[in-house]
Amino acid sequence: MNGNHPPQTAGYPAPFDEWGRITRFLESARLAFARERSLWTSLEISDASGIEVSAPADQGYYRVALQRHLEAVGDTEVLFASVLIHSYALAEWAAANHLRRDARDMGGIEDWGGRLLAGTGMAWSRVAGGLPRAAETAVVRNLFAHGSPTVDATSASRLTAAGSKRFRAGTPRSLTYTDLRDYRACLRSLLRLGGVGR
Repeated sequence: MNGNHPPQTAGYPAPFDEWGRITRFLESARLAFARERSLWTSLEISDASGIEVSAPADQGYYRVALQRHLEAVGDTEVLFASVLIHSYALAEWAAANHLRRDARDMGGIEDWGGRLLAGTGMAWSRVAGGLPRAAETAVVRNLFAHGSPTVDATSASRLTAAGSKRFRAGTPRSLTYTDLRDYRACLRSLLRLGGVGR
């Protein structure tokens, strides 16, 4: 146990309360993005090339061409990646807190997830998607967190070792809403079966 790792106290949000906050942000952002696209489409603008939109001055100056703005709110992969990175960080922190370890000293999800499950007598087969999906979750999170455009050989080997056949070395990174939902379900399932939050 690392004495520098803080125990869960009133100063730290309960992991599933924070999880709910992230989920609400995800779904509300999807709704807001869809409404923004729908609003501009409904105006039936014949030539948007000269139109710009801007943020309120009290929130920091920002002006952008309408077309670029619509491209940004249509790029849901950035939103999904942000939510995955945040969700993974929360799960890792909650696991470290539960295991009384410093998150910086833990191995990958295969290690800390295995430790959580061993503590409750559960097996990876009970986790949503099992060990293969847990490894995929970590690898996809890493790809986006570190800006890697494709699955590298080390990540491909990690996935193979975990029993995942979904990605190979050189596969371009991608993240759909369905993927995100499955990865977050895996993390949540792992935490619950591992006794976190009890």
